Order: sequence, then structure tokens, then C-alpha cells
Amino acid sequence: MGSGSYYDVVLVGAGPAGVFAALELARNSPLSIALVDQGPDLPERLARQSADGRPDPALIMQGFGGAGAFSDGKLTLSPEVGGHLPEILGRDMASRLIEDVDRIWLEFGAPAELFGVNVDCVEELQARAVRSGLKLVELPLRHVGTDLAPQVLSAMRAALANRVDLLMNTAVEAIVAEKSGMHGVRLADGRKLTARYVLLAPGRSGAAWLRGEAQRLGLTMDQNPVDLGVRVEVPAPVLSELTDSLYEFKLLYWSRTFDNLVRTFCVC
Repeated sequence: MGSGSYYDVVLVGAGPAGVFAALELARNSPLSIALVDQGPDLPERLARQSADGRPDPALIMQGFGGAGAFSDGKLTLSPEVGGHLPEILGRDMASRLIEDVDRIWLEFGAPAELFGVNVDCVEELQARAVRSGLKLVELPLRHVGTDLAPQVLSAMRAALANRVDLLMNTAVEAIVAEKSGMHGVRLADGRKLTARYVLLAPGRSGAAWLRGEAQRLGLTMDQNPVDLGVRVEVPAPVLSELTDSLYEFKLLYWSRTFDNLVRTFCVC
């Protein structure tokens, strides 16, 4: 734990990146850590649900657990989809990190059942996809589920409680930096948290703030394009051959006109 104003590490954002970083640091180092988020703590987020279990719309994107706290919790355990980690670290390292993350999910209560593995018909389905101009990606998937996800996150929070200062409902106004380097963050209430290291993971709701801070400090930026999605509903028999065998799948298609990638996402 820190002194209240000085920490070895300050993590900005308590979504998946911030929570997993805090877990790694808390379990593998003696460093003092603060995890800061402008949204509420997990118990408050869970308490502010309606009778039908829907979260307060104002709390969906912010707070401990981030947007994932109320998601369906589908963990796609493959470097084939979901970002550019293989390009940055190499495929082997990306695969090892995915395995490490999966073990942590299991440790904190994710279901043991793994879908989409050892499917006998996958090669035939992949060949049929190629003949249609598509690529079918086989991937193992662990389905946490909307009901269980808050319980898993609660277990992670409990593991952090005695090692990490959780500063929820606390907005970060600015990064404190000088020519000699980064020295911490200034909070919206005027307090300053001094730190040897600052890790920024503000998520989508903090993207505009992060962009503004990067511009103010003269940092270069590189950002992924935002995916646009449409919902397509078809009778169950149309996709049953795929969903019965693979549970969750990814079909990829490259537009011949613009060379853009189009893919399926979160198939029911």
C-alpha cells in the first residue's frame, strides 16, 4: 500500500487492462500500487441494477471491471482474432500470454468447460468457407456468462483489496510530467499522486482524455480504426450447422472493392 500520495505504480483505469496489471504487480512484486477509476467500485455498480438485472446505463462503461462487468464474458483464446498482439510481440509470445490470462480467469472462478476444440468436422467446414470466399477461424472459447462475470470480478477485487489502494469515483485530470520524465497524476479534486511509474488504461470512455493528454505532452499516437457493426438475424437452421459444432466461430471476408476486413462477432 502507498502512503496516500506516493506510490511505486499508479494505474489509471480499472477495466480489464488495469485489473490484470494490478493482479500481476500485486502478486509478483513488493511495489506499492494505486488503481484509479472515475467510475464506482464493483459493489456499488452491482447494487445499482434494476429489477430485471440491467445495469444503470451511466455505469456500463466506467468503474471496477469496466464494460466487461456486465458483458456476456466470451473469452476467445486465440491470437487469430481480437487485436494486433501477434504483430507486436510475435505469435508464440501472444499465445503464451493468452494461456496465462486464461489460467488467471480459471483461478478466479471462470467455468472449466472449453468450447470449440477437437471438432471433427472443422476441416470440411473450413473448405466450404474457402469455396464461398470466406475464412473460417476455429478458436477455443471460454464462456463466463453474464451471471458469473460479476462473481469472478468480485474474487479478483478481493485479491487486490489488501495489496492495492482502490481509488474509485476518482477522476484523473492530468498526467504530471516534466523534462526529467513522468512523475504521477493530478486528480480532479486537486490532489497529486506521485509515482515512479504510471500505466494508462482508461478504456473507450477515457479515450478523448488520453488523446488530449498525449497531444499536450507531445506524444505520438497510433490508434486502431473503430469497427462498425450491424445486427443480422436469420432463422436458427441457417447457422445451426456451424453453431451446433463450433458454438462460437469467426468468418472473415475481405471486400474486393476496398480490401476491408468484414467479420462475424459474438454469434448467438
